[in-house]
Parts: sequence; C-alpha cells; structure tokens
Amino acid sequence: MLVLLDVPGHGTRSYDVCNARPLADLVAQAAARLGATVPLSAAYIAGRNGLSADEALATDGLPWLAVRGRVLGGKGGFGSTLRSQGSRMAKSKPGDVDDCRDLYGRRLRTLKEAKSITEKVERDGAAREEAAERRRKKIADGLRERPAKKHRFDDTEYTQTCAEIAAATKDATRRSLREARKAKGAPEKRPELAPSSAADTPLVPLFDGELGSDTSDSDGSGSSSSK
Repeated sequence: MLVLLDVPGHGTRSYDVCNARPLADLVAQAAARLGATVPLSAAYIAGRNGLSADEALATDGLPWLAVRGRVLGGKGGFGSTLRSQGSRMAKSKPGDVDDCRDLYGRRLRTLKEAKSITEKVERDGAAREEAAERRRKKIADGLRERPAKKHRFDDTEYTQTCAEIAAATKDATRRSLREARKAKGAPEKRPELAPSSAADTPLVPLFDGELGSDTSDSDGSGSSSSK
C-alpha cells in the first residue's frame, strides 16, 4: 500500500507499507529513513484537512498523511484562573450594550440620546412656564393697591422710659423757676379793682376843644378875655 507522508523540513515522501498494520509500518520506516532529524516520539501522524490518520487511510485513493508536532502542556489551573478573572471583571465593569440593537433594529445609544433630549425639552418648557408665571405674579403684585401700613410700638419699656424722662423734665423746670423767683424776690400783688357798671362811671374828656386847635391860641384868648 503506497502512502504519502509530509515531513516538516523534508517535503513529501512516499512509503510502501503493509495493509495489515499500515500506521505502525509507516512509523517504523519513517524513523529508519529520517533517523534523528525528526524525533517521531515528540510528534504524531495525522491526515490532512483535519482528518485523523485512520480516516485518511480508510479513504479511497492514495492516502496522504502528515507529521504533526506535539504541543507540550503548561501548568495546570490556567482555565480556572481565566474563569475567575472573567467573573471579577464582569462584576466590576458593567457591560457596554450601547452598540446593541433592539428588536426593531434601533441602536440602544440612539434611543438613550433621544430620551435624554425629550426630557431636556420637557424640563426647559416647564422652566419657561414657571418663569412666565412668576413674572405675571410679580406684575400683578406691583399693580395691586396696597393698604397703608400702621406702625405700632409695642415696646412698653421704651414707652415707660419716655414718660419718666418727660416727668423728670417737668419737675426740673418747676424747681428752676421756683429758685429763680426766690433769687429775684416775689413781686407785690396789686388788689384788683372790682368791676363797675358803665352808668356809675363818669365820663372825663381827654381834650378840651378840638383836636386841631393850637394850645397857644387858646392861652392868648383866655388872657385877653380876662383883661
């Protein structure tokens, strides 16, 4: 049975193997032919295009196999470490789903922006209405006639102090007037005349003659008549 084998660094080689145990005979012939250049202990033989060796040998036609290198495993626990890190990252950071779409094909970011714009417009409209209402109330309050304010002083201590000051001022004024009279001497009081009736009082003329007459003429005439 003729088998083709791809060997890294050596190209493709053909081997005539036994039909009863083709894979074991192929490994033995490849080890004898390649020697130590290709350590088959650290490699394995598989089919091409993702097939296993048994599947490649069972296919019709010329089997084509390839030598694959083995990948050594690392330290254990790597998967569990990744899972624990992923769970911590998922708890610490919320998922960003703004680029996702809803059932109607709209992006969630667009819906959030539209909602925020709508709320902002509603808030601005309400704020404008409140400002206009405050202006109307202010204008109405300014145009309304206000009653006169009555000032009341309910400070009893202040009222009592004012009354005491006024009484003390009056007492001081009286004392000063009394002392001034004592210093100058009290004037004698004249007895008041009893009022009399107009019929009992005789009328005494103030002038003897006319008001425009000369006093010298009156004297001369008197003297001539006496002579």
